[in-house]
Amino acid sequence: MDKLKTGFVRQKTYIAILGLLDSVQADKKYPDVLLGELFKKGNFSSPEKARIVEFVYGILRHRGRIDHIIANASNARIQDLNSNIANIIRICTYQALFTDSTPAGILSNAVALCAHGNKFAGFVKRTVEAVLGNKDSVIFPDKEKAPVDHVCVYHSHPSWIVEKWLAEFLEFDKVEELCRANNLDPPLTIRANPLKTNTIDLQGSLERESYPSSATVFSPFGLVVSKKEDIFKTEAFRKGLFEVQDEGSQLITLLTGAKPVEFVVDACAGNGGKSLFLAGLMKNRGTIIAFETHAAKLSNLRRRAGRAGATNILTAGIDGLQLYNGKADCVFIDAPCSGMGVFRRNPDSKWRLTRDDIKELAAKQKEILMEYSRLVKPGGRLVYATCTISREENEDVVREFLIENKDFIQVPVSVINTDLFGKFTTGEGFFRSLPHTHNTDGFFAAVMKYRNIGSD
Repeated sequence: MDKLKTGFVRQKTYIAILGLLDSVQADKKYPDVLLGELFKKGNFSSPEKARIVEFVYGILRHRGRIDHIIANASNARIQDLNSNIANIIRICTYQALFTDSTPAGILSNAVALCAHGNKFAGFVKRTVEAVLGNKDSVIFPDKEKAPVDHVCVYHSHPSWIVEKWLAEFLEFDKVEELCRANNLDPPLTIRANPLKTNTIDLQGSLERESYPSSATVFSPFGLVVSKKEDIFKTEAFRKGLFEVQDEGSQLITLLTGAKPVEFVVDACAGNGGKSLFLAGLMKNRGTIIAFETHAAKLSNLRRRAGRAGATNILTAGIDGLQLYNGKADCVFIDAPCSGMGVFRRNPDSKWRLTRDDIKELAAKQKEILMEYSRLVKPGGRLVYATCTISREENEDVVREFLIENKDFIQVPVSVINTDLFGKFTTGEGFFRSLPHTHNTDGFFAAVMKYRNIGSD
């Protein structure tokens, strides 16, 4: 990656970075939520906000590589340090590796980040001096002799995840490309709201507000915006002309084939990004029932629907699920998952995820798929999707469901629209998008049709 240019930022910027990293690691809090809270309360300039975001996400993305350099350039055993001291050293190491900061400036920052009277101040200074002096001579695991260790360290992924992907993808080069792509800053991709505009008109509206953009490669509704800062303060956003939505997410919503006057169920609606897109595809004609277990998310969905002009969305908790048995033309399940496909957006999650999490999620996904499949009417469609790269949560869940539910048959996604989905169709007929292949988030989807054999 290109080195970040150093501009004037106050010391409080680095103090904020340290506090955020401590909260992510020690308190298991999510960086996007913490950043939102910080910027609402704190008085930071635009360059300072950019520096905070860059450092927090950069350190989380490259933590394995950073820790390896610290351990091999100094005598520090970073795994034995408390999180605050470790994060001070990580901040300074990140400065040394990824910015054009001077050694004197980095050392000054190390001293300043140690609170007055901190007994570890001398240790921190000596460690940072060692990193500055030895960082370029640190040796990484040999790619040929120890390929898993090389990827884990150089591309900063836990070993169990790398081993899992090697077992599933079977090719080392593909796994290395995936891990490398996960550490890149993802593009800002938005989706035009079909109820109010199209991509050409939206592009013009954003251009007039000094937000240049280009069409997405695959989705006919997407734009990649070159400038991220204050995108939610634009007039175009205020008018509901667009929503931020990754291109992969747009594509799996298009897999539903939702049409005007249909009855569609969005089973795990969350904050409603896909529900809003469904409303646009249906031109506000027909009905969308958006199910969600969290009341706050349903409230947010209703607020967003108001801005988007989506009037055919009804929100519901899961208590009334049985009322819609056998009534839906399409049931869309974007299931809760491990999020292994969105590590580039949520790098903290790769460090907190465990093997047991995968097993528990797969069991829950099977329950959800079974529960919501009952809502599909004969001839209707069932679309199961996740934002993960994990066979247990994807192919295995669908195969087990199809074995136990003979009324449903899988529909290869390329059959739905060869031009749109052909490049995303696996050999087994599933949809898969990958960061290193398509420059989208990693999504999986399966499309199934209800044949209702039992009534024949």
